[in-house]
Amino acid sequence: MTTAALHKILPLSIAFAAACAAAGMDLPETDFWQGKIDAVASMGGGKVTVPAGRHVVGQLDLRSNVELHLEKDAVLEGMVGLEHYRIVPLPFSEGLVWSAIVMAVSQTNVAITGHGQIYGNGTAWPQPEVYGNHEGRRARGILFADCVGVRLEDFTLRDTACWGCVFKCCDGVTARRVTIDNHGNLNNDGFDIEARNVVIEDCDVDSGDDAFCLKSNNPDFSVENVIVRNCIGRSHCNAFKLGTASHGTMRNVRFENCRSAAPRRDFVDTRPSSPNFGKCCYTRGVRCGYPHGTGQAAIAIENVDGGVVEDVVFENIEAFGCRVPLFIRGGTRAGRPCGTPPGDKYVFRNIKVRHVRGEALFGLASSITGVDGCRVKDVLLEDIDVVCAGAGAEESAAAHSEPVPYIPGAYPDAVMFTHLLPAYGLYVDRVDGLSMDSVSFRLRRESNDCRRAVFLTGN
Repeated sequence: MTTAALHKILPLSIAFAAACAAAGMDLPETDFWQGKIDAVASMGGGKVTVPAGRHVVGQLDLRSNVELHLEKDAVLEGMVGLEHYRIVPLPFSEGLVWSAIVMAVSQTNVAITGHGQIYGNGTAWPQPEVYGNHEGRRARGILFADCVGVRLEDFTLRDTACWGCVFKCCDGVTARRVTIDNHGNLNNDGFDIEARNVVIEDCDVDSGDDAFCLKSNNPDFSVENVIVRNCIGRSHCNAFKLGTASHGTMRNVRFENCRSAAPRRDFVDTRPSSPNFGKCCYTRGVRCGYPHGTGQAAIAIENVDGGVVEDVVFENIEAFGCRVPLFIRGGTRAGRPCGTPPGDKYVFRNIKVRHVRGEALFGLASSITGVDGCRVKDVLLEDIDVVCAGAGAEESAAAHSEPVPYIPGAYPDAVMFTHLLPAYGLYVDRVDGLSMDSVSFRLRRESNDCRRAVFLTGN
């Protein structure tokens, strides 16, 4: 498909406009704002300013050298239904086809700035019956694909129908002081980062799914030179994550001076067929549920699709509001619905986690585990202090009677082992070259737990 075809905008029909008026609905402003963007681009670029007020739009396509500026109290509200969006096929991508309220494909020097909002109307979109289902049938909030030079500053992105802000195979990304509050539907990530030469700083993300998430779907594109600093991640899933998609390369990644905390609000399940209908809980299909008020992991580093994950640093991290502060997993899952084949490298090495203060909830343990096909190599833990909830005498004793399941192809998450691990602090398996300096996992004073603080299998 040509770039011109990708950027073709369908005109608003007279019949649809009349129907909006008859129903007392706001007339969409898609054509008006797209015309402004196109006009500025035709003159070589510049700023398109959206004034205060509510502006209902379908998809807007940013052009090269155009800055979309949202004034204070300006709200771009995404329409409900894919008929208001273009469906763009992107190779090597989860969901296969994509749509978004604001999109840029193969553009240079694009920006969204200002103190206004982009509102995704996510609660009004249908919820999929199964977690992760129909991602391509729900609009993202913002998507930049194959772009060079992306700048985001100061605005708020709220309640999209699927993922929040996505960078797909981009080079040169800066995001500063952006707020994402994303609990409107299932799969509500914050930042999804498949890009290189990235700086994300002073951002606040509160999301149902992963808050800051690096991915690698394209085996020919290296996700590298990424810095996330001075950020807050709140999530029912993972606050700061590499993976799950790990087909290509993720290297030279640094998270520093960041804090994870509990999500400030919950997702309400509105699927009539769900046993959790009407409940304030973030539900992952029938497989597991994310209880309200907490996340899975503060730090999650995963390589399960045959790619390369190396030279990763987490430093000066406050890890609270989650079940475990640290989850590192090498695995060998094979095949995915998106059709991206697994890689063949399985390189997972040189990970440093330093200066971490945190808390583990519900008696669960942090873990660093590999498998025979993808072992974790050269891990440094330094200056770690974690307070652990403990599981009680009876339950912790039972943890020693059951072997930890060996599940190399399972989906990775902090509760993947299905029962308590034989440590209250840290469980380690199939790791080559683990160094620990000034590492403390300690129980709360009232806890009664017979497991050891750190359990190394020797495999």
